[in-house]
Amino acid sequence: MGWFTRTTAEEGQMARQLTHDEQLALNSLEAKVTAGIGSVVAMIEAGKALAEIRRRQLYRATAGSWEAYVDARFQITKRRCDQMIAFAGVHDALDELGTPVPSLSEKAARPLAGLPADQLAAVVAEAAEEGEITPATLRKAAGRRKAKAARPVRFRVPGWIIVATPNRKATGTVTEALAAAIRQADDQLEQAGEAA
Repeated sequence: MGWFTRTTAEEGQMARQLTHDEQLALNSLEAKVTAGIGSVVAMIEAGKALAEIRRRQLYRATAGSWEAYVDARFQITKRRCDQMIAFAGVHDALDELGTPVPSLSEKAARPLAGLPADQLAAVVAEAAEEGEITPATLRKAAGRRKAKAARPVRFRVPGWIIVATPNRKATGTVTEALAAAIRQADDQLEQAGEAA
């Protein structure tokens, strides 16, 4: 009998055996996978905690502003905090809708932030129609539903450049916004004149 006469059972037994070093490597790698899976849950919990701290202004005893607090306490920017909070919100909204996306990372969830809850399920369903739900399919499906952000409008008048930049809550026309700004400027000038 040569080496080529091993039975399938013997080959299976050989394949199942790991050396001590291989077992240590496997244990280490599995721990990293477990930590990675746990980090998504931790990111969601961190986002919820940040939202609660901000909502209740629990930072007010240690910092004058939210931005100063997160920078000093966690060494992260306000933008990063907003991303973490949005991720937790998207995850919770999808769970409430009964549309959990277990492999949804924080970065992949960014296009979903700001969508109304009723559209989230539709975005996930549309992304799934293309096969596997990926960040690219989510981004494409969400992009079809998000209103395009209005671009700033510049007005050049002698000695001035006036820029009207709409935010997410913008309503009305540019003319209405400029008229409101003129009224506000007049009120400020009037109050400054009274104070002098």
